[in-house]
Amino acid sequence: MKLSGKVAIVTGAGRNIGEEVSRVLSAEGANIAVVDLDRSRAEKVAADIVASGGQAKPFICDVASEDQIRATVAAVVDQLGGLDILVNNVAMSDNKHIFDITAEEWNRTLAITLTAPFLFGKYAAQAMVEHAADGRIINVSSTSGYYGRDRAIAYTAA
Repeated sequence: MKLSGKVAIVTGAGRNIGEEVSRVLSAEGANIAVVDLDRSRAEKVAADIVASGGQAKPFICDVASEDQIRATVAAVVDQLGGLDILVNNVAMSDNKHIFDITAEEWNRTLAITLTAPFLFGKYAAQAMVEHAADGRIINVSSTSGYYGRDRAIAYTAA
Protein backbone atom coordinates (compact mmCIF):
# COMPACT_ATOMS: atom_id res chain seq x y z
CA MET A 1 0.00 0.00 0.00
CA LYS A 2 1.62 3.17 -1.26
CA LEU A 3 0.00 5.52 1.26
CA SER A 4 0.20 3.46 4.44
CA GLY A 5 0.53 5.75 7.44
CA LYS A 6 -0.40 8.89 5.48
CA VAL A 7 -3.26 11.23 6.39
CA ALA A 8 -5.34 12.77 3.60
CA ILE A 9 -7.97 15.50 3.65
CA VAL A 10 -10.48 15.24 0.82
CA THR A 11 -12.86 18.20 0.51
CA GLY A 12 -16.32 17.71 -0.93
CA ALA A 13 -15.90 14.05 -0.01
CA GLY A 14 -19.53 13.29 0.75
CA ARG A 15 -20.38 12.24 -2.80
CA ASN A 16 -19.30 12.05 -6.43
CA ILE A 17 -15.61 12.64 -7.23
CA GLY A 18 -14.63 13.38 -3.63
CA GLU A 19 -16.21 10.17 -2.38
CA GLU A 20 -14.41 8.10 -5.00
CA VAL A 21 -11.07 9.84 -4.36
CA SER A 22 -11.51 9.07 -0.65
CA ARG A 23 -12.12 5.39 -1.39
CA VAL A 24 -9.11 5.12 -3.72
CA LEU A 25 -6.75 6.84 -1.26
CA SER A 26 -8.06 4.60 1.51
CA ALA A 27 -7.50 1.49 -0.61
CA GLU A 28 -3.88 2.63 -0.90
CA GLY A 29 -3.63 2.81 2.91
CA ALA A 30 -4.27 6.48 3.72
CA ASN A 31 -6.31 7.56 6.74
CA ILE A 32 -9.02 9.79 5.26
CA ALA A 33 -10.48 13.01 6.65
CA VAL A 34 -13.84 13.04 4.86
CA VAL A 35 -14.63 16.77 4.70
CA ASP A 36 -18.12 17.86 3.70
CA LEU A 37 -20.80 20.35 4.72
CA ASP A 38 -23.45 17.61 4.79
CA ARG A 39 -22.94 15.64 8.01
CA SER A 40 -24.92 12.57 6.93
CA ARG A 41 -22.98 12.26 3.67
CA ALA A 42 -19.61 12.66 5.38
CA GLU A 43 -20.54 10.15 8.06
CA LYS A 44 -21.77 7.63 5.49
CA VAL A 45 -18.62 7.83 3.36
CA ALA A 46 -16.39 7.52 6.44
CA ALA A 47 -18.44 4.58 7.76
CA ASP A 48 -18.31 2.83 4.36
CA ILE A 49 -14.53 3.22 4.26
CA VAL A 50 -14.17 1.85 7.79
CA ALA A 51 -16.54 -1.04 6.98
CA SER A 52 -14.32 -1.96 4.04
CA GLY A 53 -11.25 -2.12 6.28
CA GLY A 54 -9.92 1.43 5.88
CA GLN A 55 -9.49 4.33 8.24
CA ALA A 56 -11.65 7.43 7.92
CA LYS A 57 -13.31 10.08 10.02
CA PRO A 58 -15.92 12.68 9.02
CA PHE A 59 -15.20 16.38 9.44
CA ILE A 60 -18.00 18.89 8.91
CA CYS A 61 -16.90 22.20 7.41
CA ASP A 62 -18.50 25.14 5.64
CA VAL A 63 -15.63 25.81 3.26
CA ALA A 64 -16.91 29.35 2.68
CA SER A 65 -15.63 30.14 6.20
CA GLU A 66 -11.91 30.69 6.72
CA ASP A 67 -12.31 30.06 10.44
CA GLN A 68 -13.92 26.67 9.77
CA ILE A 69 -11.22 25.74 7.26
CA ARG A 70 -8.46 26.63 9.73
CA ALA A 71 -10.25 24.70 12.51
CA THR A 72 -10.80 21.68 10.27
CA VAL A 73 -7.14 21.42 9.30
CA ALA A 74 -6.14 21.76 12.95
CA ALA A 75 -8.68 19.11 14.00
CA VAL A 76 -7.44 16.68 11.34
CA VAL A 77 -3.83 17.13 12.47
CA ASP A 78 -4.83 16.72 16.11
CA GLN A 79 -7.22 13.78 15.69
CA LEU A 80 -5.48 11.86 12.91
CA GLY A 81 -1.89 12.61 13.86
CA GLY A 82 -0.71 14.77 11.00
CA LEU A 83 -1.40 15.72 7.41
CA ASP A 84 0.32 14.48 4.28
CA ILE A 85 -2.17 14.95 1.44
CA LEU A 86 -4.82 17.54 0.61
CA VAL A 87 -7.24 16.95 -2.24
CA ASN A 88 -9.08 20.20 -2.98
CA ASN A 89 -12.15 18.80 -4.67
CA VAL A 90 -15.01 20.90 -3.29
CA ALA A 91 -16.93 23.08 -5.73
CA MET A 92 -20.35 24.59 -6.19
CA SER A 93 -22.07 25.43 -9.44
CA ASP A 94 -24.43 28.36 -9.63
CA ASN A 95 -26.30 27.21 -12.79
CA LYS A 96 -27.30 30.79 -13.52
CA HIS A 97 -27.20 33.18 -16.45
CA ILE A 98 -25.66 36.60 -15.87
CA PHE A 99 -29.12 38.18 -15.66
CA ASP A 100 -30.30 35.66 -13.06
CA ILE A 101 -27.43 35.41 -10.58
CA THR A 102 -27.33 37.63 -7.51
CA ALA A 103 -24.16 39.07 -6.04
CA GLU A 104 -24.68 36.84 -2.98
CA GLU A 105 -24.85 33.71 -5.17
CA TRP A 106 -21.79 34.86 -7.14
CA ASN A 107 -19.79 35.46 -3.94
CA ARG A 108 -20.77 32.14 -2.34
CA THR A 109 -19.85 30.20 -5.49
CA LEU A 110 -16.44 31.90 -5.67
CA ALA A 111 -15.89 31.41 -1.93
CA ILE A 112 -16.49 27.67 -2.21
CA THR A 113 -14.96 26.96 -5.61
CA LEU A 114 -12.01 29.37 -5.70
CA THR A 115 -11.20 30.77 -2.26
CA ALA A 116 -11.69 27.56 -0.26
CA PRO A 117 -9.01 25.63 -2.18
CA PHE A 118 -6.59 28.53 -1.64
CA LEU A 119 -7.30 28.63 2.10
CA PHE A 120 -7.22 24.85 2.54
CA GLY A 121 -3.94 24.85 0.64
CA LYS A 122 -2.52 27.59 2.85
CA TYR A 123 -3.43 25.96 6.17
CA ALA A 124 -2.62 22.43 5.00
CA ALA A 125 0.80 23.55 3.73
CA GLN A 126 1.50 25.25 7.07
CA ALA A 127 0.60 22.04 8.91
CA MET A 128 2.74 19.97 6.57
CA VAL A 129 5.76 22.24 7.07
CA GLU A 130 5.29 22.34 10.86
CA HIS A 131 5.25 18.53 10.99
CA ALA A 132 8.00 18.06 8.40
CA ALA A 133 5.63 16.13 6.17
CA ASP A 134 6.58 15.41 2.57
CA GLY A 135 3.17 16.76 1.62
CA ARG A 136 1.13 16.86 -1.54
CA ILE A 137 -1.68 19.22 -2.54
CA ILE A 138 -3.91 18.19 -5.42
CA ASN A 139 -6.41 20.64 -6.91
CA VAL A 140 -9.32 19.24 -8.89
CA SER A 141 -10.67 21.50 -11.63
CA SER A 142 -13.34 21.48 -14.29
CA THR A 143 -13.41 21.67 -18.06
CA SER A 144 -15.72 24.65 -17.52
CA GLY A 145 -12.58 26.65 -16.85
CA TYR A 146 -11.46 25.98 -20.42
CA TYR A 147 -14.68 26.24 -22.35
CA GLY A 148 -17.05 28.28 -20.23
CA ARG A 149 -20.81 27.87 -20.01
CA ASP A 150 -23.63 30.31 -20.55
CA ARG A 151 -25.16 28.95 -17.36
CA ALA A 152 -22.93 28.72 -14.27
CA ILE A 153 -20.99 31.90 -14.89
CA ALA A 154 -19.60 32.12 -11.35
CA TYR A 155 -18.51 28.49 -11.41
CA THR A 156 -16.81 29.01 -14.76
CA ALA A 157 -15.04 32.13 -13.47
CA ALA A 158 -13.87 30.28 -10.35
